Amino acid sequence: MMSKNRSISYLFRFMLIFEINRFHVLSETEQTITAKVGWPDDGTPDYDEDEETQYIEWDIQHFDNIEDAIWLSEYLCEHELIYSDKILISTEDLCKHISWNSKKVQEAIDTLLQIKVDMIDDGKKSDFFFLHF
Repeated sequence: MMSKNRSISYLFRFMLIFEINRFHVLSETEQTITAKVGWPDDGTPDYDEDEETQYIEWDIQHFDNIEDAIWLSEYLCEHELIYSDKILISTEDLCKHISWNSKKVQEAIDTLLQIKVDMIDDGKKSDFFFLHF
């Protein structure tokens, strides 16, 4: 079982994919983390920091290789291989860029694609953050 701090770290690192600049944990249990995230000023004249936020809830998912999946998400972001919620590189090409064997890459991708973080609007789950090809 993951510690609460490790789960919070994984959630934060996953949400960085979506270019958040704020992350505030509101509550945490062994099963769920609820937080509020926010986005930076995008240059629009009507930007309101208080409106550029989203409540989220993660029903903590336990994967044996979650560290690999989160590392892979960071690699994809760092190399600008994600646009919005879409992975822009094929598994085959990704294998050429990192020093993992193809099985480890595929397993990390499979785990990364399974991570889902719910959006909470008006106290109800309305949508979720996830990645896809």
